[in-house]
Amino acid sequence: MRYFVLVAIFVSLSIADAGFVNHLEGSSSPYLQQHVRNPVDWRPWGREAFEKAKREHKPIFLSIGYSTCHWCHVMAEESFEDAQIASLINRWFVPVKVDREEMPHLDRYFQRVFTLLRHRSGGWPLTIFMTEDLKPFFAATYIPPEDSYGVKGLKTLLPYFGHLYKEHGDRIEKRANAIEALMKKASMMPAKPIKADLSIAKKAVENMWSYYDKIYKGFGDRPKFPESSRLRLLLDIYHVNKDEKAKRMALETLYAMAQSGLYDQIDGAFFRYCVDRAWRMPHFEKMLYTNAELVPVYVEAWRMTKNGRFAEVVRETIDEMDRRFRTNDGLYFGASNADSDHREGGYFLYRYKDTLDALMDAGFSKTDAKAMLAYLDIAEDGNFDTEFSHVVRMGENPPNGFEKAKNVLKKMRKPRKYPFIDTKIITAWNAMMIKALFESGSIDERFVYEAKSSYCAIKRSMMQKDGELFHQTLYGKKATQPGLLEDYAFMADAALMAYQTTLEPKYLADAGKWVDIALKHFYRGDGRWALSDDGFESYADIVDSYYTSAMSVMINDLLDLALLKSDLDYEGVAKNTLDANGALLMSHPDAYPEAMRAWIRMERGVVAIKASRKMLNANRDEIASIRYPFILMEAVDSDRFLACNMRSCFASGKDLKKIKNVIEGR
Repeated sequence: MRYFVLVAIFVSLSIADAGFVNHLEGSSSPYLQQHVRNPVDWRPWGREAFEKAKREHKPIFLSIGYSTCHWCHVMAEESFEDAQIASLINRWFVPVKVDREEMPHLDRYFQRVFTLLRHRSGGWPLTIFMTEDLKPFFAATYIPPEDSYGVKGLKTLLPYFGHLYKEHGDRIEKRANAIEALMKKASMMPAKPIKADLSIAKKAVENMWSYYDKIYKGFGDRPKFPESSRLRLLLDIYHVNKDEKAKRMALETLYAMAQSGLYDQIDGAFFRYCVDRAWRMPHFEKMLYTNAELVPVYVEAWRMTKNGRFAEVVRETIDEMDRRFRTNDGLYFGASNADSDHREGGYFLYRYKDTLDALMDAGFSKTDAKAMLAYLDIAEDGNFDTEFSHVVRMGENPPNGFEKAKNVLKKMRKPRKYPFIDTKIITAWNAMMIKALFESGSIDERFVYEAKSSYCAIKRSMMQKDGELFHQTLYGKKATQPGLLEDYAFMADAALMAYQTTLEPKYLADAGKWVDIALKHFYRGDGRWALSDDGFESYADIVDSYYTSAMSVMINDLLDLALLKSDLDYEGVAKNTLDANGALLMSHPDAYPEAMRAWIRMERGVVAIKASRKMLNANRDEIASIRYPFILMEAVDSDRFLACNMRSCFASGKDLKKIKNVIEGR
């Protein structure tokens, strides 16, 4: 075997020297294009790769990542650009590359495989070894090239599993079949209606309180993610039952994140997560979905408290997304990398002396400049990596001259190379941002105009003539990939928010159309939904992972449409979907925030206030002040206000204050 490995290494080196290009060359994915010149003979996910595996009786080496993933780049540099490791992959496996943003349904399925095998959540890069029949038998995330710290490296794993598959395939097949059976069992959980009252919301809060970080805020230890769906659930629970713990956890966490290293204190917008408990050291990717889902939560926090910092975060975040990610025609790119010139966070970090000099050159006294640096936590010996510091606000009240200092630090960034931006246009993520813009109209009306422009742009670029959606495309390229469940769920969600903001009937019609198409393509009956309709049956779940569960969003879409269109069929599907996940929700109501929100909304009841469009628009502030969280507006031909639930109208009259009292007294 050693002879063949040496020959393979020689061939791989010769191929690399000859400018070898693998089978990813025709892909439009920035992530796949990053691997075109790897000596690994990558193929995209599809029939050609599968037929080769069957023809040669080889297992498949599946690698899932995305273009702005730091550890994906690390594994590529260490292993996929290494001739020896490439030769091992090519000899023993058929290597397949997947962009998780192109195919999130595949990623979701194999992340569940990882969780099943490792009993913890996964991440990227995700590495899966599969049989030629596409049955996984080994799962990992980042794998080092060499054995280290008790972890087997690729140089050990590749020949071990390759030889085992060739010589003892029955052992691999037995393991793969067992994993497949467990995956099927997990996706076929029997329906169990939720037999509980609203005390389950109290249980969710108490559960969260047990792992709430009372010192640094947020949940758990590290890494810490900005869990927007969890924070949204807590605010809803507070509005329903005035649970002060729910309010405290949500508002404290939102404020802590706004002051922390998770937030770019100079340019605005949030990074993807922090590696430490204290929210000081971020992983410097900026994701469209992270910011799009956080903005509405900050809008709600501002409505509740009128704390100007929350409104400031909304404005700065949207402005940064517009500056870096928004195209001239109103579409939004997906993400920016963590690295600048091969250094993580390089664009965002500062040296003490350089910054001190810049502040003094701008007119700060040496004493004031040092005080400003102390407030920004820019230290002489650095707070991030050796001499470099990342900006964190060290106190509530910024010193005099803070805005001037921010401008100085912005100017220092200008000559630097901004991290790589993936110019992929993803329908679901754009929909999240459009919803955020509509919701932010209560802070600044200009965001509504932006939202309308982006809504038209995404329909123009990503919708077919029959109303069906595409999932993604590279900016400037024609979209071809059919839409996934997440695209329909989040576009319907954006359309429903657009209707609530404008009361223009076209938005409500769009929401109904997209939900109907989703029911046709993805609903499998008995509360089960598929993530795609492309032949790979990956079922949706209620786990809010790196962003909110598409199925949970769809449940809320169905509840809204059931009320606004007086259609009990929508409500029936929503109820069946919740029942199909009832066992999970009853046992861990805190673990599935968006689904829990949907159940509370269904149990407590969504209320529609109906009147003419003119009357509703004239009384928006009064309607927004109603102390009940689940209020929708519906424009009808009436000169009176009506308050209606799913089955009846329970109050009417021209005096909105009386209607308000009836709703709040329910």
